[in-house]
Amino acid sequence: MGVKMENKRLYGLLSCLHRKMSRENIKLFSEYGITPVQMHAMVFIHCQTRDGKSVCQKDIEKQTNLRPSAISTMITNLEKNGLITRIVCESDARTKNVLLTEKGLDACLKNKELIEKCDGVVQSALTEEEQETFKALLLKIMAESEKEVKND
Repeated sequence: MGVKMENKRLYGLLSCLHRKMSRENIKLFSEYGITPVQMHAMVFIHCQTRDGKSVCQKDIEKQTNLRPSAISTMITNLEKNGLITRIVCESDARTKNVLLTEKGLDACLKNKELIEKCDGVVQSALTEEEQETFKALLLKIMAESEKEVKND
């Protein structure tokens, strides 16, 4: 671990930046009646199906690292909100594939626009070299954070 220095409140600055950049996404989530985790699952479904792959509940469980019961509830709620639909898998009648509806796709595309807008803010504030350094530092912090979690 790095040398401990005076507490510079870096975490606080990161949290503040995250909150500021997340405000528009929070509005989007409430517009569609979804949570960030549900959006994560929908983006996963979109990316997989766009690439020609099918997605079932187990795939979403692996991607989100949530329990089967939580995913089942999530899928039911997304379906009730008209964001996804389930269809029986052609190769295994016991499995249902999950697809986005037009409304679900619209939410994903709006989310992508907001993410690109936030990326644009970062890119306009930093030079190309600073962006690479920033990315490397964030990855380093994330790796250290993973080590701390495993040690607890």
